Amino acid sequence: MLDFRIATFLKLCETKSYTKTAKMLNITQPSVTQHIKYLQRKYDCKLFIYEGKTLSLTPEGEYVRTQAEAMTRMCAKVVSDLQRMKDNQNVLRFGCASEIGEAVVTRVIGKMMASKPERELSLCIKSTPELLKMLVNGQLDVILADESYKNNKFISSPMASVKYAVYASPELAQEYDKPSLKSLMEERLIVRERGLSDRDALEYYLMQKGFLINEFYDVMTVNTAISLQELSATGAGIVFAYASSVQDAVAQNRLQEVALSDFSEERRLAFLYCKDDEIENDEEDYEDDIDDEDNMSNIDQNEYLANEYEQEERFSEFFQKFKETWNEEFTC
Repeated sequence: MLDFRIATFLKLCETKSYTKTAKMLNITQPSVTQHIKYLQRKYDCKLFIYEGKTLSLTPEGEYVRTQAEAMTRMCAKVVSDLQRMKDNQNVLRFGCASEIGEAVVTRVIGKMMASKPERELSLCIKSTPELLKMLVNGQLDVILADESYKNNKFISSPMASVKYAVYASPELAQEYDKPSLKSLMEERLIVRERGLSDRDALEYYLMQKGFLINEFYDVMTVNTAISLQELSATGAGIVFAYASSVQDAVAQNRLQEVALSDFSEERRLAFLYCKDDEIENDEEDYEDDIDDEDNMSNIDQNEYLANEYEQEERFSEFFQKFKETWNEEFTC
């Protein structure tokens, strides 16, 4: 993929000798000279200079070498990735947002794989922002996340609705009897870092009620779901979380829901996957208005929906099996 003269340049950087470079590349010395002259004309700068009898890189040459080495590594990675994709074309690369609940999702996947499905599966559990980046970069095929993250880059297929509520240790929860959201401001709030779906949902709901996160007595930020649960279970503070993420802690009576008098919410979870390149190109002229059907002709709408349907067919069996197993496993 790289200009073959770049390989000559990098080898000359290594050997500092035209003669050795020609011998190692099995080409003539005049060919080495011509390759370097070509690059110097192309980049409009001198790449090498002689200091006495020693061949050295100029500052421009050092820069070109750094970039050329990076490009060489990238090209090697492309070849490796393409081979991996070819070898693993029957593997569905699935990602799940850690905020949703690693334990319940892992059990769902475990039960699905126990039935020995024809299609292989790889599972990646990370934060929503990390998964979205991997999805866009082609490192994942489909992810499970809060439906609010759907945008014009993704197609969404509904999975389930999950309660989003306040949880605390049983001792702390029992101190309250249908409290208001305002009364909880006296407690320490334990939250995940910014950008995660459970944090985003909380900030949105607080804003709707006229509150901000920093109005709590104290705010403690943690970077893992297990830390969030364990700290709250010890009585360190309250958490706002998806019921699926705290199912085990609630079942073990380490956490208990604090039912608020003015707060009752459910969040929709969905499978998200990227549109095919063909779809993005076809919709390029009106991608920004994709949700406004008035901007589409009937033909455009039908073609768009047909393409969406074809893409969903690729994952339909997985989606259906996951939903069925989720309903068996998730009991909150």
